[in-house]
Amino acid sequence: MQGDIKELVERFEKTQPLSGDSLAVLQGAQSVVGRINSALRSRGYYDGTIKATVDGRPITEAGALDAIDARPENEPVAVAVEVATGPRYRVTEIAIRPPQSRISLPGIDRDKLGLATGDPADATAIIGAQDKLIGELRRQGYALAQVKREVVVDHATHNAEVTYIVETGPPAKMGPVRFSGSDKVDMVWLQRRVPFKEGEPYDPDKVEAMRGRLTALGVFNSVRINQASALNAQGELPFDVELTDRPPRTIGFGISYETQLGFSVNGFWTHRNLFGQAESLRLSAEINHIGQQGYSILDTGFAFRAAFRKPDWWLSGQDARLEAAGLRDVLDAYTRNAVTAYAGFDRVFSPTLTARAGLAGEISRITRNGITMDYQLVGLPLSILYNRANSDVDPTKGYRIDVDVTPWISAIDFFTVVRVTGRTYFDLGEPGRTVLAARGSLGSEPAISIGGIPPDKFFYAGGGGSVRGFVYQSAGPRDAFNNPLGGASVVEASLELRQRIGKSFGAVAFVDAGSAYPYFFPDFSLFAPRIGAGAGIRYYTDFGPVRLDVGFPLNRREGDPAFGIYVSLGQAF
Repeated sequence: MQGDIKELVERFEKTQPLSGDSLAVLQGAQSVVGRINSALRSRGYYDGTIKATVDGRPITEAGALDAIDARPENEPVAVAVEVATGPRYRVTEIAIRPPQSRISLPGIDRDKLGLATGDPADATAIIGAQDKLIGELRRQGYALAQVKREVVVDHATHNAEVTYIVETGPPAKMGPVRFSGSDKVDMVWLQRRVPFKEGEPYDPDKVEAMRGRLTALGVFNSVRINQASALNAQGELPFDVELTDRPPRTIGFGISYETQLGFSVNGFWTHRNLFGQAESLRLSAEINHIGQQGYSILDTGFAFRAAFRKPDWWLSGQDARLEAAGLRDVLDAYTRNAVTAYAGFDRVFSPTLTARAGLAGEISRITRNGITMDYQLVGLPLSILYNRANSDVDPTKGYRIDVDVTPWISAIDFFTVVRVTGRTYFDLGEPGRTVLAARGSLGSEPAISIGGIPPDKFFYAGGGGSVRGFVYQSAGPRDAFNNPLGGASVVEASLELRQRIGKSFGAVAFVDAGSAYPYFFPDFSLFAPRIGAGAGIRYYTDFGPVRLDVGFPLNRREGDPAFGIYVSLGQAF
């Protein structure tokens, strides 16, 4: 018996015995029988029989009502249900043809329909094949294609013949786009977000791309695209896009915690439509390392940041960015006071490929082991992201590759920070329920002189986003006082099994490994990478999972704590 049919029967049996007036009991039982019968036929069991009785009398007979009435008042009533599925019918022929024709329609890839001869005559598969056929026709440019289906069942042979009758309509072209519903965004400017030109061959993927580009602006609560029901005189299909504005301003707060680093609290204010063309301004503040071990409660770090984004700057799909920050880092490795600035752009080449490039500047004062140095740096950051993961906050399948390259120049040195990070996700069972996630990262800093690299630009490993179980920045070389030194190279790897539990909770088990190394390439002969392992829980929300992880260092050194606790929003990677 199919799972959904069995579930219907079991669910009905759990409600036994029934109570209420006799007519309600009888109607309730007949309703369940009707649903089971529909489920049988939809799964290809056209000869299935259902026997439902009360005191041995079928519920379809008038005597069943009399049998219920004859019982003492308020006595529960039990209805017996027996299901015999009979043979399962099979699809013996699939025809795809125009109306009034027996000739099969050419140019259709039947392998993509998900239905083949010999398959069970399952209604879900038959309807699904119809939907896929419509999608295939629209990808061929027939925007107004319609498909009807006919299923002929032969009870003598237990076979079914499926016919899809196709009306393609004329080939369509992309037509004009009209926006409505927004009184805060420049409608003329929105035309730049349309990823096609009038007169191009119709392509449903470009319609979805338009939806994605409008949604990505972050200024709309909803984007509804309505296609016209007929082509215009030029053979084009017009589009009406109904928009609903979001409130332009947002205020938010956050908190995170690590055992050794203490608490971090932050807040932000965002205006997402500053001048009417989806320009965004975000002002944020953070106080970090509150209660950090070994430091005064007042000796905390902070950061104040401002970020401005102008969509479609110069070219469609290219965003201009301006960023500035004033910050203070209080860490075992160093104390840093800095002012930073950045000007650049983000470029979307495709739904999976994006790049960022710009000009960065920093003025900083860094104290390390009692020695204070001033630095003035100019850099050219370049980042490339190839993203085939199905989500940015909680991916369950796919992969992503990040490549970051930043040449820096100062008065005393020239060096380049290079890092490549890959992440991949395997969906092992029921979609999204059991996920195996893996991460690997390799970095190097070619330089004229390693000694001329500022301490904050070295690579470090350890912490909640690196090797859990080890203190932030501690998985690498250390000085005589056990303070992290960082290095000119780094290697990291992580493996994590994520298991959903119910609707809102989940559990993870993980192993992390990694370390910074003093020279341009990792040298395992100096020391082995640090290894941490542990487990955690997840609480899934609409805006991403909240995580709590406990990590244990497996190859501790003197000064390493016995465990680390990490609380934050989002998966570890």
